[in-house]
Amino acid sequence: MTLPLAESRLQQLLGDSYIDDHWRAALTAVMNAEGDTEKASAAVEKLAVAATHRTGLVIKIPAL
Repeated sequence: MTLPLAESRLQQLLGDSYIDDHWRAALTAVMNAEGDTEKASAAVEKLAVAATHRTGLVIKIPAL
């Protein structure tokens, strides 16, 4: 999947809730690890740990 396609799909799923700045680090980390599952997983884990330490973080997953 290309970065533009990933961005487009996120925008479709999240609608007006999609804020590029909120997703940029995660998308960049995964795209930089293209083809390397371990590197991508480590990058996402690092972002998840950082996110859990932010006060006021709200994760909203829209119903399909």
